[in-house]
Amino acid sequence: MLSENEIKIVEYLKSRPNKSATAEEISDSLGIPLSSIYSLSQLLKEKGYVRLEEKKLTKYELTDEGKLRLQRGMPEDVLIKTLNGQSRKISELKELMGNELEIALGWARRKNLIKIEKDSVIPLVKDYQSPEVDLLRDPSKINDNNYKQLLARKLISVKQETALILSLAREDITVVKPITYITTDIIKNHEWEKAPIKEYNVEAEPPFYPLAKKHFFKEFLEKLRDVMINLGFTEVKGNYVELEFYNFDLLFQAQDHPAREIHDSFMIEGKGEVKDLELMNRVKEMHKKGWKYEWEPNIALRLVLRSQTTAVTSRVLSSRPRPPIRTFTIGKVFRPDSIDATHLIEFHQLDGLVVENGFAFRDLLGVLKEIFYQIGIKEIKFKPAYFPFTEPSVEVYGKIEGLGWVEMSGAGLLRPEILEAVGIDSDAGAWGIGIDRLAMLLFGLKDIRLLYANNVDFLRNFRG
Repeated sequence: MLSENEIKIVEYLKSRPNKSATAEEISDSLGIPLSSIYSLSQLLKEKGYVRLEEKKLTKYELTDEGKLRLQRGMPEDVLIKTLNGQSRKISELKELMGNELEIALGWARRKNLIKIEKDSVIPLVKDYQSPEVDLLRDPSKINDNNYKQLLARKLISVKQETALILSLAREDITVVKPITYITTDIIKNHEWEKAPIKEYNVEAEPPFYPLAKKHFFKEFLEKLRDVMINLGFTEVKGNYVELEFYNFDLLFQAQDHPAREIHDSFMIEGKGEVKDLELMNRVKEMHKKGWKYEWEPNIALRLVLRSQTTAVTSRVLSSRPRPPIRTFTIGKVFRPDSIDATHLIEFHQLDGLVVENGFAFRDLLGVLKEIFYQIGIKEIKFKPAYFPFTEPSVEVYGKIEGLGWVEMSGAGLLRPEILEAVGIDSDAGAWGIGIDRLAMLLFGLKDIRLLYANNVDFLRNFRG
């Protein structure tokens, strides 16, 4: 039984005078891809309908020069047309034809179309069109007898190709179209008795079409965002390039702190600007009074790739918001490091800020416990710690099955020096969570770089 395309090929071959055709000719005539013709021809051969033969063919293709001459005409044709049956000075023709005149004179003399006397060109014919133009217009007319001159004039290139030729195995072949769908009329008219019914393999597996899905780490970030919004927080965003003023100074981090050195921050050329001069002066006094040194505004105006999303919290505080406020930010931060299974030079942080009258340390611990509970970490414990911009401060540890207690976050109440500098007369708590390592632990990954994997097979099979 033949398929629909196999029947088309057999019918096409039957319509040919010599009952044969190349695979290219069949493809062009039937609109079937050439690659399909090759596979169908093998099937037809196995079924005994065709014979296959490979034959070396010479193909002629127009060069760029050939395409140009087909468009403009051969130089000697142009010369005869320009002369229009009249003698003309070579100098006049040079102005009209430029560099092509020399070629035109050479071929026109060779073809006995002109003669030259002194400085004049005398036409021997009034009209002329080179036979080369006809060959360029229809390369199928090029053969072993006429291709050499075209090749010498660089009008064509010659290619050797192997063509697959299909020929009918027998001239008396008849093809009956199989019935592919059973209809009421086919049953009533007994047509099913006159033609074979196409067989279907009902055990064949359907083609696999994978469905698109989000990257698992992107889904995790979106889950964190939803948790924070559901707890009543508003998302804020900031830029990757930040002033040291907001990344460090406003957070009461001294200008000689090791974290501000080039080994812990990516420095950016140029300087920024802080338009709030009153805030600048307050921060200056905060450092002078708290750390006992001369605060340098030029250092504060230097640019860095933000090393912590607390810089976004710093921006929020600098706007002197009116409490109560609850904000959070999720984004990338950047720190120089050696990239390995547990370290990256860019990773994600989640920073949170609560500014409310009467917001106490135990309220902060309650908020943190609820956040981690929503993420799926049910057991939490706190350990006293130190951070430059919070007091008191804690480290948050979560219990993860198979790993035990793992550090999750740093948090604390904002220092009064900071609140005084930004002019906020309320209590405030803040925290930062390293998201990448948290995700790595929750997903059971051994290599943090897999969070950014783009291997489709890995992502398709990863279940988290």
